[in-house]
Amino acid sequence: MSITTDTTEQVAGSVVYLDPQTLELEDNVRDFVHLDKEFIDSLRELGVIVPILAVRDAAGRICVREGQCRTLGAREVGLEKVPVYVMPTGTSDDDAATVERIVQQMVANDRRAALTNSQRARGIQQMLDTGMSATKVAKKLSMRRDEVAAAGAVSKSTAALEAVDGGQLDFSQAQALAEFEGDANAVQRLMGAARFGGSNFAHTLSSLRLEREVAALFDAAERDFAERGYTVLADRPRWSDTSAIAEDYLRSSEGEALPADIEKKPEHWVVYLVEEDGLVDNETGAVVDESDIDWDTQDDKDATPAEGLRHASTVTEKTFVVPEWYCRDYEAAGLTLAPSLQESLARRGAPQVDGSAADSPEAIAERAAAQQEAERRERRKVLVLNRLGEAAQSVRREYVTKLLARKTAPKGAATFVAHCLTRDPYILSQNHGSGLTAELLGAKDERGVRALVNDFSTNIDARAQVISLAVVLGALEARTDKTAWRNARSGITGTASFIASTVGSDAYLQFLIDSGYQPSQIEKVIVGQTTADAVYDEASAQD
Repeated sequence: MSITTDTTEQVAGSVVYLDPQTLELEDNVRDFVHLDKEFIDSLRELGVIVPILAVRDAAGRICVREGQCRTLGAREVGLEKVPVYVMPTGTSDDDAATVERIVQQMVANDRRAALTNSQRARGIQQMLDTGMSATKVAKKLSMRRDEVAAAGAVSKSTAALEAVDGGQLDFSQAQALAEFEGDANAVQRLMGAARFGGSNFAHTLSSLRLEREVAALFDAAERDFAERGYTVLADRPRWSDTSAIAEDYLRSSEGEALPADIEKKPEHWVVYLVEEDGLVDNETGAVVDESDIDWDTQDDKDATPAEGLRHASTVTEKTFVVPEWYCRDYEAAGLTLAPSLQESLARRGAPQVDGSAADSPEAIAERAAAQQEAERRERRKVLVLNRLGEAAQSVRREYVTKLLARKTAPKGAATFVAHCLTRDPYILSQNHGSGLTAELLGAKDERGVRALVNDFSTNIDARAQVISLAVVLGALEARTDKTAWRNARSGITGTASFIASTVGSDAYLQFLIDSGYQPSQIEKVIVGQTTADAVYDEASAQD
């Protein structure tokens, strides 16, 4: 059986350049036209690239059949000439002409395939490869410069290209994903966060970046010890593991505790690396002991520290990677076992003769080891959750900055400001909140903030309410440091810490949540939506 195809004879037309003001607009199935800024910018930059489809009617008028957006946009930007593909009228029958017009308009719009995002990203990168700046590419394509930079970065990452093509990520998110190309765990966590939407992606990204910094410290420390001939253990040995005995369970040949500076030769010693937080001098980077700081100066930059101590502002907190030492051959190292370990090992496997099993050296040692492990877990929990608190801080401050960029304050802001100012007399004098207020408002300093409301004749009350809100939020943000998960009032110091009415981080975060902020898991601890242990367990499972 033969198949016949009904084809419409193509009528030859011609391309001419015409003034868009002289073109007539036919009836169009697109009965509403919205010319967005990007479309108008593109016409202003490049003109009309694809010719407008038009027909010449019996009266000789050129009527736009397909391309009314281009025509209207060309008029708006003042183009003098546009390319027009002009065809003769196909039929004199009114009904047939209507059908022909609708078919051509619908097919021209429906039967076209947009570029995939990966194709767009590769195209942008090819333009950048020619030496064209991101600014010029953005202008040519009517895109934001940051979108161009993001697309260029995305083009180099297979995972990011797949994500933007699948509609799972936008270019900005995909650019962030590209940072972690090759890290399957990080990619999986980012994709999962994107599926949850809201601020989850930003919170996860911020956490991953901090984790990467710590991982780099571990990598550097591991290389350093390896170059010095030491084996770096992947897991911490148990207390009873005689193939790697902890330094605390060893004694000198005279039975004394080991000195801190004992020589540790690579053939006898191995290391297990752990993370610690400490303080360093702002200028030299030298490690500073906490006991050398006068912590009463923490909230007063002009305070004089007590004799023999230094001002809190002269140090910065820093993460270190430090070794735990284990001896693999204590006899060759000229050492002996601590009595507690000797007794425990001597009785290992021996039958219990008298007394309770709970009082045996093994049981005592096990309890001591369990206590040490619990203490290590608690220290580790503090480090991990503090890092999550630091990661949340950058996302939260970005949200507050955008909130304060509005012309009007969010609902309930005036009541919240009044509540804070009347309840907490110390809110504006603690934690250097005024400097942070300036940062959140994009002002240079405190004087810049005052300048925003100096002119009563031109100031608008609605915006002034936003400035008032900024003063309070800046003060509360300054109180909400990375340790706020431990206590919603942990950032409150001095006399204010003894006043029950003092406004804490929980009230601050709840206001942000009510205004649309999506909190991170660690911030949910502060407002009582989850527990610190639950967040730590979840974070540990992701490692």
